Amino acid sequence: MKTVPLRSLAVVWTSSVDKHTVEGEIPIRLCNYTDAYKKDRVHAGDDLMRATATAEEIKRNRLKVGDSVFTKDSEDPTDIGISAFVDGESDDFVCGYHLAIARPADDVHPRFLNWALRSRPVLDHFGNSATGISRYGISIADLRATPVPTPSDYGAQQQIADFLDDSVSRIDRIIAARREQLELAHLAFDSWWEKETVELASRGRVIPLRRVLDSIVDGPFGSSLTSQHYTDFGTRVVRLGNIGIADFRDDDRAYIADEYADVLSGHAVRAGDLVMAGLGDERWPLGRCAVMPDIGPGIVKADCYRIRLRHGISHAYAAIALSSPFARNRIGLLARGATRARLNTDVAREAPLVLVPPPDQESYVALWRRHRDDSARNTRALEQSVDLLAEYKSSLITAAVTGELDVTTASSNIPG
Repeated sequence: MKTVPLRSLAVVWTSSVDKHTVEGEIPIRLCNYTDAYKKDRVHAGDDLMRATATAEEIKRNRLKVGDSVFTKDSEDPTDIGISAFVDGESDDFVCGYHLAIARPADDVHPRFLNWALRSRPVLDHFGNSATGISRYGISIADLRATPVPTPSDYGAQQQIADFLDDSVSRIDRIIAARREQLELAHLAFDSWWEKETVELASRGRVIPLRRVLDSIVDGPFGSSLTSQHYTDFGTRVVRLGNIGIADFRDDDRAYIADEYADVLSGHAVRAGDLVMAGLGDERWPLGRCAVMPDIGPGIVKADCYRIRLRHGISHAYAAIALSSPFARNRIGLLARGATRARLNTDVAREAPLVLVPPPDQESYVALWRRHRDDSARNTRALEQSVDLLAEYKSSLITAAVTGELDVTTASSNIPG
């Protein structure tokens, strides 16, 4: 096993073909950054972006079977060098901007080269060679100089490629199955949650939130509070990222100076308050709520509503009931916005809340927490299994490519 610069194994260049459609240029199908980043293989039959390019751009950047395309810049240096193998081509299949192309020499097995690009030593070189502040990139010179472990014998390269083709595909199938189990676990919990809330509603009644509302306050809009106001310490700013699904997420922290917080005191939030998300998407639903923990003085940011309810309504209960699938579906009908669901404080007042006596509220909260904890343990085990399999896959690729693993005698005992 020897280590040689990538330029000794392949012709390497970067594309400058953008996503624009320009009159007079030739229509193309574009292999984009996300195609290379999210897929192990790309080909002309994929559902690709349509764009245009000049004849010279197409000639230079048309992808061929056996090429590897990989990311050359990113907001995170560890995302540089993520590659996909080209296993199908056509005259209009072209590599797009932000990607590099490696076309293997005749004595280099194409699939081996792609696996080598995914090995840890190569990815480490990509990340360590990247420069930048908010966006990182690697120069074409550093790309071509990337040290790549390579057996000189073409047959040995093919054996490694065949071994990894088989082993990694089996690992990926198991990972996909684990992720499907994760999705099913989330759906099962949501199904139980909705059923319990509907059953609770049958014993009480569904009312608009305004019927039990003491106050609701949005965060300051526009230039009154931007990231330029943030400081290293002071008064906490409660942002959308802090509002989970019936859970306050404390890992995303921002602060403003206490003196400026005094100016914005009308937006103050304290421990025990209810906070609601006025923006949502598929992952984090609109109207989700959480109870503020004791994190000291704070204010809410725009689209985060501080809510205080009248006596007799537990904030812990309201956070769970308003975050439930039962409420989510109805809050979605109140949404404003075409691409990202949005509420305002007037609409939030109409959010549906199941009104039941305090003892039923307490029972609902206790039951929900038990099921939530059980579900969390199950999903955590599945997530750990996925992480273990991903780490094993990375280690297997590296060991096979570097020669630490003899693929002619190895068997894949896949963990997890």
